[in-house]
Amino acid sequence: MNNPPEKKGNPPTNTRRERRQAERKYLLLVLFGLVVVGGGLIALVFGPPALLTALPCLLGGVVLIVSPWLLLTALEKWRERAEAAAWAAARDEASAEREADP
Repeated sequence: MNNPPEKKGNPPTNTRRERRQAERKYLLLVLFGLVVVGGGLIALVFGPPALLTALPCLLGGVVLIVSPWLLLTALEKWRERAEAAAWAAARDEASAEREADP
């Protein structure tokens, strides 16, 4: 008989990894815009000495943006580890129950 060819679908997509990569790109874009574009505009409008004065403020803004991002990223990794441990414990418990039943 004529069997239809097996379709090989796309490999599974890791949406969490893609989301993390996109978030990292957005963060870098925001920081670039804040420091480079903002600093450039300050230097154009007010002159280079004003840029030296504004640079600590711009870098303070970077710290205020990056610190919550780092905190939330650490919490997300911690949550993922806790979920993985809970799934592993549930799987081990289920397999132990199956082995205990005659």
